[in-house]
Amino acid sequence: MAVFTMLFLSHILGDYYLQPMCLAVRKSRSIGYVVIHAAIYAAVLGLSMLLLGGGYAWAVLVCAVTHAVIDIVKQIILNTSAKRGVLTVRGDRTAFVVDQILHLLIMLATSAVVTSELTVTEPGFSAWVEEAFGIDLYVMLSYAALALAVIKPANVFIKKLLEPVKPDDADNAAGPPVDCSTLRAGGYIGALERLLAAVLLSLGQYAAIALVFTAKSIARFRALDNKTFAEYYIMGTLLSVTTAIGIFGSIKLFGVM
Repeated sequence: MAVFTMLFLSHILGDYYLQPMCLAVRKSRSIGYVVIHAAIYAAVLGLSMLLLGGGYAWAVLVCAVTHAVIDIVKQIILNTSAKRGVLTVRGDRTAFVVDQILHLLIMLATSAVVTSELTVTEPGFSAWVEEAFGIDLYVMLSYAALALAVIKPANVFIKKLLEPVKPDDADNAAGPPVDCSTLRAGGYIGALERLLAAVLLSLGQYAAIALVFTAKSIARFRALDNKTFAEYYIMGTLLSVTTAIGIFGSIKLFGVM
């Protein structure tokens, strides 16, 4: 569905790439910043949905309003829990996961209704794009959404899920203390491995994905002697590949690919 492709791409851009860390931090202190984030999200949604050509205005409104409501309710719950001293890492993780699931379900429902009930006319330049590049506009945008999703959003998702089970010495289990640049390199490696996995999935080279993670394990071979680190590393690696497969499967099933 072209509508889902555009909604998903808008979500990735508005909720991650156009939400800097300073805004994310301020959201936890003031509902006003949640509203600012929702406005940015709505603007991105509106601009990107213009590529559908028509029949989409109410979809933009529904997704923008529900996104704002969900984010405001989530932040109120988190702020209240923090003030009462009962907010935990697991609670923050649960709030994040529920938040993203709700956004995804709303995007799916909205795109299904638009596709079945409304006539969406493609913009005139879509034919030019297909003629010039030999690929459908929405297929191109689906691959763009896939590439963007497996980088920053997937990094945030995996970090949130692993944070409650992260060993205290996970960063230094392989040897002496490491600096921040080394830790950032780990995030880049994770993003690159998921990006490569997404490319291989798109090409139908499913078996080759195993080679990527085998190479990564070889690089960490000595560190795997530490049982605690090994368990955390394996969990992170499996979650990383599962996330890449899940994102690819969602776009292929509900989008245009």
